[in-house]
Amino acid sequence: MVSHIVISDLIESVMAIAFGVRRPEDGCTEADLCAAEQRLGLSLPAALRDYLATAGRHRGMTDADFHVLPPDKLRLAGDCLVFCEENQYVAEWGIQAADRASPNPRVSGRAHNTEKWYSEGSRLSGFLIHVATWQAVISMPECSRCELPEKELKALEPLLECIGDKKLRSGGHRVSFIDRTNALLATYLHNSETLYVGAARPEALEAFEARCGLELDAL
Repeated sequence: MVSHIVISDLIESVMAIAFGVRRPEDGCTEADLCAAEQRLGLSLPAALRDYLATAGRHRGMTDADFHVLPPDKLRLAGDCLVFCEENQYVAEWGIQAADRASPNPRVSGRAHNTEKWYSEGSRLSGFLIHVATWQAVISMPECSRCELPEKELKALEPLLECIGDKKLRSGGHRVSFIDRTNALLATYLHNSETLYVGAARPEALEAFEARCGLELDAL
C-alpha cells in the first residue's frame, strides 16, 4: 500500500508548461488547509492538500472548467467530502467517509441535487492529475482536438510522457501527457475517444501533428 501520496511536483510541471513558473501566491497556505480541517472535523487527503497548496488560488487551475473548491468552500454532503464541481453545477465529486482512511482514496461522483453517489473508477491522485492537465490544456493559447480511436493511443506513448507513474494516474476516464521540450500538454478522454492538445506556440502544435500524423481541429 502507498503510505503517502505526493503530486505537487506533477502539478507544478503542468502549471509551468501552461502558465509559466508557479508563484507562491498560486497556492493555499498551510493555515488555510488547517482551518478547513478544523471546520470540517477531518484530515484532508494528501493529494488534495497537494493540489490546493500548489494551485488552490490559481484561477486557471481551479475554475477553467472544473471548479476545484478552495479550503473555505470544501463541504460535507452527508458523510462525503465534496471537493470539486462541474462548471455548470450539474455534477460534483467527493470522497466517502469509508474511503478517507486510505492514503489514496477513491473518488465518488453524483449528479447535482441527487442523493446517489457512484464510483468514478479513479483514485484521488489520478483524478486530480487529470483535472489539472485538462484545466491547463483548455487555458493554453493554442488548443486543439481530434478524434482518436483508443486502440491508436499507444502510438503516442513514444512521443509524449505520461504524467505520473502508473499507481498515481491509473483509473478514471482520462489519461494525461506532457512534452516538456515543446511546451505541450495533452489529455485523452476514453469515453469520447478524443485527444485534446494545448501548446504555448502554434508551431509546437504543427510539429506535433507532423510527428503523430494527426489532423487537429482548433477549439
